[in-house]
Order: sequence, then C-alpha cells, then structure tokens
Amino acid sequence: MKITFSALSILSLSLFIITSCGGSSDNQDQIDKEILDPNKSLNTNFDGKIFSIPSPVQTAMLIKQANLPFSQELLNPIANSSKYSTEYLQALNLGIYGTDLGYASLYQQKNVSLKYLSVVEKLTSELGLEGAFDKKFMSRFESNSDNQDSMMVIVADAFKKADNFLKNSNRKPTSSLILTGGWIESLYFACELNSKKNNVKIVDRIGEQQQTLTTIIEILTEYNKAGSNDDLITDLKSLKLLFDKVVIDYQFIEPKTDEKSKTTTLQHNITIKISPDILKQISAKVKTIRENIIQ
Repeated sequence: MKITFSALSILSLSLFIITSCGGSSDNQDQIDKEILDPNKSLNTNFDGKIFSIPSPVQTAMLIKQANLPFSQELLNPIANSSKYSTEYLQALNLGIYGTDLGYASLYQQKNVSLKYLSVVEKLTSELGLEGAFDKKFMSRFESNSDNQDSMMVIVADAFKKADNFLKNSNRKPTSSLILTGGWIESLYFACELNSKKNNVKIVDRIGEQQQTLTTIIEILTEYNKAGSNDDLITDLKSLKLLFDKVVIDYQFIEPKTDEKSKTTTLQHNITIKISPDILKQISAKVKTIRENIIQ
C-alpha cells in the first residue's frame, strides 16, 4: 500500500471534511473525492499539530467496498442516549453516534440515518453546539437524504463547525473525547465485520491504527481534566499492548517531486502482519472498551 506522508497523526470528527460546503465548486469536487476515497487520509490541525489518519467515513467506505451488508445491530442503540448525563459521556458518545450516522448514511439507510441524526442533534445541543446542527442543516440533510455523497458532505460540514467551535472556545478536552469516540466506533465496526467475513484490506486498516492509538492516548492524557479520562486511558493502554504485537514493515520509495507545484511527496510501501490470535484479542478488547462507553 502506498501512503502519502504528512505528520504522524490523529483526527477528530472534523475529518469528515476539510472545509465547509460554502467553498468553490472546484474545491468541493476535491473534497468529495477525498471523502469518498477509502485509501486516503485527511489532515486536521489539533493544538498546532497536523495529523493524518483515515476518517470514520472512509473506514465505513472500505467496509462497504468489501461487499459487507449493513448491520444495524452494530450501532449504539438510540435509547442509550438518555443515559449520558455528563459531558464526558456525551462527548464520547457523540463521536460514536456521529460514526453510526456516517455508516448508516453511506448505506443509504434513510430512516435509520434520520433517527441517528436526531440523537446527534440532541447530544450536540447538550454540549452547547446547537449552531452546527441547526434548522438549516436539518432541512439540507432531509432534502438530500436520497443522495449518498451529498449526505456525507452535509454531515461533514456540521461536524467541522462543531469541532472548530470547541477548539476556538478552549474546549479541547471535549473535542478530544469526540475524536476518541469516533475512532473507537469505526475500529469496532472494522473488527466486528471482519470477524464475519475476513478481508485483507480491513485487517490492514485495523493494523494501521497502531500509531493512531499511541497519539490518542497522548492527547487524552494531555487533556485529562481532574482525572476524568483515567479509566479510558488505562483501557487504551491495555489495547496498546496488543497493538504493539502488530508488525509493520516499511519499504522506502523514491520521493516524487511535482515541478509545477514545487512540492515533494515522501512515500513508502507498508506491510502489516497480524496473527489471527492477536487480531481476535484486539477485537475483543475494542468491544469491551466500547461497551464501557455506551452502557
């Protein structure tokens, strides 16, 4: 697999998109292409650092390309949303429900998508992010609910606004939790669906999360208000012990230089090796961590 380097990375739900839907048509075409390419990573700025990893939507697209059917039982039940009374649980589960919404939208599950959109709207309101999912957004989403690509871009725009608001209002601990919830849910999807139908590309996507997990632990540690993240960090460190057993081999490839844009792209091939036993243990641990968050 060929990967374009930026910095080592992490990503918030703003990675559904890079800029708002109000950009030029040329730029919008570029954004759409990046969102809909499951092999590309997108970039975001978090606390002055540039990070790059696959977004939850891109992982869902990889799952869909593997001809795996939509599985509603994988989603966090809507009824659970009434149990999340703390900012900690609201933020983590907003990340989870946001990924559920992207997954359902990608499979054009209109009724399911609208129900999960309602839950996302509820949690963003409780977190003080009403502006991202306002009446205009709801109208746009409902009128485009039969167009998969448009739904992806509209949802992406809303999460971009929410993420920018959190960062600009010095609520980075909340942003980091939304990010973590989205990452855990997309990894959970990949593990559960791969257990039903083994797929090399999905296994590789799981293995690629080794570095991402390290960065998530670092960010959750940095923004650990009054020890609220302690249990989650402990769980993720246990998961990291399993990911440390994933073998990732890199092969250097000659950099490409674009004379016209005067940019150089660093490249490498990557081979990921995960034993069936370690993959099974990773999947079980991810499921446990996720259950601790959604219960």
